Amino acid sequence: MENNEKQTYTAGLVVGILSIPCGILIAITGWILGIIGIVINSTNKNTKNTTAGLVLSIIGLVLSIINSFLGVLLMTR
Repeated sequence: MENNEKQTYTAGLVVGILSIPCGILIAITGWILGIIGIVINSTNKNTKNTTAGLVLSIIGLVLSIINSFLGVLLMTR
């Protein structure tokens, strides 16, 4: 494994991890990090780190969507 590939795997995993708390606290940041994490991890499907990063990015994106929906719902009431 080259050093550049290892950095890409690590970056995808870190972005996936960060998308979860950002998705809960700040929805727009969670949206952005979730999408970036999905793109990074989708381009490299070779290791367990990319699979974990992809799953974490999807979870962060879903939490961001739920947070956005609840924010709109609470603002309309």
